[in-house]
Amino acid sequence: MTVLELDMLTNRFRVIESLLGLVGCFCVIYAVWTPYWLGNGGLWNGGNDTHTDIESQDLDSTGGQIFKVLEAERVFAVLTFLMAVSGASLCIIFIFCWSSKTTCSYSNARSLLKAGQALYPTTLLLVILFPTGFFFILCWSLFTRHHKDEITNDITQLGSSYWLGAVGWVLLLGILPVVFVVEQSVCPDPMAEAESLLNAIVTSPHKNGKHCHSEGWHMSSVKSELSCRSLP
Repeated sequence: MTVLELDMLTNRFRVIESLLGLVGCFCVIYAVWTPYWLGNGGLWNGGNDTHTDIESQDLDSTGGQIFKVLEAERVFAVLTFLMAVSGASLCIIFIFCWSSKTTCSYSNARSLLKAGQALYPTTLLLVILFPTGFFFILCWSLFTRHHKDEITNDITQLGSSYWLGAVGWVLLLGILPVVFVVEQSVCPDPMAEAESLLNAIVTSPHKNGKHCHSEGWHMSSVKSELSCRSLP
């Protein structure tokens, strides 16, 4: 665990994007595993499965779909849950366990310069969280489409799971990418910092070595002079 570093602009963007991703993942996880989507029904205990089953059978009979709509919603929900758990864990690591010293380690800086790539922690966040939001919006859209008649008749039936799910994919697909683009445009390139750090680390041992060698040569000279003076 490390203290939050908010003195640098890069660290502020990292914490902001990690918090956005963490809130989005929690909203998605809550939406997937709670039954408050429409009335008393959700993804796992549908309150009105008759309409869905009839529509699924019609689609199967026409050959337009090889699996039922309800199964598709659950497949996307499980995939979203797994990715959301991974994304939330990564957000927690970047908030509490990541610091500027992590990027400035010698081995990390050397590998970056050899590969010619820069290390952006928020890039990894976006790579994981954007697909999470994408798969969840597929699940959310399928549910909305197959219950559009009920929603149109009485929108007040929609529960907290449905609306928090909407908040989740808005955060992951809308706000997070915008903040990431802003970060890339205003934050300095870490490659320059890594290169300067590597040069400082590489040159310091040589300086120390030369200094120690000169001191050793000076001490040996003094000793030899003293020994010569002590001779009769």
